Amino acid sequence: MEFSLDYGEGRRVKLEVPAGQVILPAISAEPAEAGSSLTESISVPIGTAPLTSLAESAKSIVFIVEDHTRHSPVLETLDLLRKLFESRGISWDKVSLLIATGTHRQMKPEELQEKFGVFSSDTRIVQHKAEETAKMKDFGEFLEVPIQVNEAIEADLTVGIGSIVPHRFSGWSGGAKIVLPGVASYESVFKSHRMAILKSKADVGVFENEFRELIDETGSRVGLDFIINFYYDINGSTAGTVAGNHVLALRKGVELARKQLLRQYRERTDVTVISSFPSVTDFWQCGKALYTSDLITKDGGDIVMVSSLDEGFGDHPLFASLLKLEANEILEKLDMITTEDPLAYVAAYAVRKVLQKKKVHIVSDTKFAEKFDELGLRVNSDIQSVVDRLICPGKSVSVLQNSLVLPEITTEEVYHETKRP
Repeated sequence: MEFSLDYGEGRRVKLEVPAGQVILPAISAEPAEAGSSLTESISVPIGTAPLTSLAESAKSIVFIVEDHTRHSPVLETLDLLRKLFESRGISWDKVSLLIATGTHRQMKPEELQEKFGVFSSDTRIVQHKAEETAKMKDFGEFLEVPIQVNEAIEADLTVGIGSIVPHRFSGWSGGAKIVLPGVASYESVFKSHRMAILKSKADVGVFENEFRELIDETGSRVGLDFIINFYYDINGSTAGTVAGNHVLALRKGVELARKQLLRQYRERTDVTVISSFPSVTDFWQCGKALYTSDLITKDGGDIVMVSSLDEGFGDHPLFASLLKLEANEILEKLDMITTEDPLAYVAAYAVRKVLQKKKVHIVSDTKFAEKFDELGLRVNSDIQSVVDRLICPGKSVSVLQNSLVLPEITTEEVYHETKRP
């Protein structure tokens, strides 16, 4: 049976697996409904007035947008919004963009140009820096987590633009997650993720959890007036858009996204092959693929992760070195943390828990292969040879073409297919 996995923008890798060893998901009896377009969702939002009506009376407008590690159609959205504003006589001069970098590095000039086009030069842009505590505004605490957010968020109209996809720490992205962790202080980001690891029911695709409560509360306290969130089909194409109130619109969006991405399996498999796409920037981001494949892989099984790993281990060098420790050792250090990068401990703990239960094999052409090899994370160049080595007779295999897929183990009948659906 032949599979094609996403590798990068416009790039795919091929894989063949004996049909008798492949476990495919059950075919959903409920087809996903057609989604609303961007124009429709903005014009008829959920729980708020139309965006243009809100913008007409606003003297200042902030659009909180994603950085280079995310892939929402931000440029197309800004193009449409400017045209809508012009048609209603709303000046674009009162608009500024606040880039939700979280704790990521700042975007380079060429990345700003690529992601935001002409808006990178004719619209005021603020890149969030989580470490600049003097530029954070305090909104109190919730669930023992301080809510400290970039002061640039304050405007007569604040709008978040992002995506709804399954997420390990918050269950699903989207909504006010563009605020926390997107434009929050380092302390807020660290303590919220620490809470998600130690005290929350959060996991990939689990919507009701403490971290989501914190995110929603943050959106309400800071005055997030409107969201525009995209959700995707299994191939990574935009399936629809929801817009409006950051709580109500998100809940509708998660319902629609789940129908698009959910794949039900009758059992865990011995081997899971997954692409980390669209999270290919670095191993920190690629953790999404590990968390997802963990849901469907037997303990003691193998995960084959395909990713371009463009920037190696990314912005947190401490994260890489911590992966040498066992999860309980990381947790002990986390409890008495005084380090310069405590968030690295949280991420390393989550990844290490997967690495201790499953054997992970990386397939990539990354130029940072030696750094991965030093940590015992061998980087392979050919996916077919890796999978052929792992799937001895009797072993079951599942293949997830990207990390958008939401696998779920169910008691419903799932069967071995001998041909592609």
